Amino acid sequence: MRALPKEARSLLAPVLVALLLRALCLYATDRVVVDVLRYQKVASHLLDVSWNPYEAERLYPYPPVWMWVEAGSLWLARATGASFALLVRLPVLGAELGLVALLGRMAGARAAWLYALHPVALLVSACHGQFDAIALLGILLAIRAHSGGRLDAAALWLAAAIGLKSFPVLLLPAFLLATPGMRARVRFAALATLPVAVALLPFAWANAAALRRELFGYGGVVDFGWIAAVRALRLLSTGVLLRGEAVHWAGWVTAAKVAFLSAYAALLGWWWRRGRVPSLPAACLLILLAFLVLYGALSAQYLLWVVPLGVLLPSRAFVAYGAVSAAALGAFYLFLAPAVLLPPEAARPAAGALWAIGVSVQWLVTAVWGAGILRRETAAA
Repeated sequence: MRALPKEARSLLAPVLVALLLRALCLYATDRVVVDVLRYQKVASHLLDVSWNPYEAERLYPYPPVWMWVEAGSLWLARATGASFALLVRLPVLGAELGLVALLGRMAGARAAWLYALHPVALLVSACHGQFDAIALLGILLAIRAHSGGRLDAAALWLAAAIGLKSFPVLLLPAFLLATPGMRARVRFAALATLPVAVALLPFAWANAAALRRELFGYGGVVDFGWIAAVRALRLLSTGVLLRGEAVHWAGWVTAAKVAFLSAYAALLGWWWRRGRVPSLPAACLLILLAFLVLYGALSAQYLLWVVPLGVLLPSRAFVAYGAVSAAALGAFYLFLAPAVLLPPEAARPAAGALWAIGVSVQWLVTAVWGAGILRRETAAA
């Protein structure tokens, strides 16, 4: 029997440990609650009501790829009696294992172990069941393909990521600036965006207003970020928890959009004027950190976005981010979404103060991390 290559053997252990830890989390949280419940509602709409989930208000705020995973999982659950909560999270599990292996290929076994054991990945992907890990795998595959000169493959991987979640489109300008030649940039942009546009076309044709309202009008939730820190301080000072939907913080969210878009434009303009971006992982990391710091209406899963890129560029700030974010997430789940971690019969802890402190410290640590990267980039300019 042929022996595994040395590199594959070094990655086998972190992949298996990642599988074990995530399988335990899946087993312990095999419940149709919070976002998994939303997945089931979307799937029921697709299978029993209409092929277009955007026509139902506040049901499906994502690009169109993930909906078919939801529908397929519910169909399979109905046909076999298997757990929907388990089936719908299996693609996320696969993406998590793919990230462990890919990070190991890109940066060595240490990087694989860092992600395999990372508590933010365990909480967001395995317990919460959010599917950002699949989009993040597409981003890393795009970065790897781009660094190897396979520009078409990089653009298509980025398109896959954008088709799953909207946030990877923020990284497209960094990829374009890292691509030499105007013709190559136009081709890259077309390959990264046209597949998503084609996937959206039937929904736009059927009901453009509904698509615009649900996909492009979604403003987030004020659970993390600087606006959440304001919400947390009000909780501590008054004992009243204000609603977290962006519509209840319209003025604040507008200010956050202006702040982020201004910083985003300034960052891209700076890179354009100096004729180069930092390394593509560093550029993508800096853009996402800017979003986490400046756009104040963040959901829990957004905290995962920077973890794989941080693994590629480890630092003390990255370690601090992981520790503080995991603590803040734990407090958030216990306070605002206890069903994610606790069975129905378990007592609900009074974790409001922990969440309030955690969300504020988490934002501060994220800002310090982003400022450190920006300072190093400025010094190197």
